[in-house]
Amino acid sequence: MTSGISISRINDFFDRIFEYDVLVYEAYSDFDSELKQFSSLNELKDYVSHKIRKNKDLHKGINLSLHYVDTCGQVFTEKHELDSNKCNGAKYRYTSDGWGVINFNVLIERDHFGLFSLHSRNEKEAKEWEDTLPEFGKPNSWDWKKVNFHIKRLTKVYSQIHKDQAVKL
Repeated sequence: MTSGISISRINDFFDRIFEYDVLVYEAYSDFDSELKQFSSLNELKDYVSHKIRKNKDLHKGINLSLHYVDTCGQVFTEKHELDSNKCNGAKYRYTSDGWGVINFNVLIERDHFGLFSLHSRNEKEAKEWEDTLPEFGKPNSWDWKKVNFHIKRLTKVYSQIHKDQAVKL
């Protein structure tokens, strides 16, 4: 990361996630833990604070799945069995995904954060992969204009916060 925003300002961005009716999930649960879902900004703030404190590494990540209610569609959660010999004894973890689910990944380095990724599948891709991932439901159940609206809205919000507050690292 070459530039970042003070971690104390991360909630400026999270506030904007909750401007619309949204369900927020962990993209990946911790090992041997249920998948967390956040229905309020305060729950998300507590989770992020916990993840930052828990992980002593210089580089941390927050990976979320955003499902805006007005986009319709559905979130698919899945339990993955793990090889406990390769995962420090862990046996499983959960993931959340879906055709129009917005993947939101923040990289945290020391006392700063940056948006690593903000994207979802598009309608064309979903239709091409529909037979491969039938558990995701039908791509036409999503309101793709709304999915694109939220991605553009959040990208614009982040860009403005980054422009106003980012510092060179």
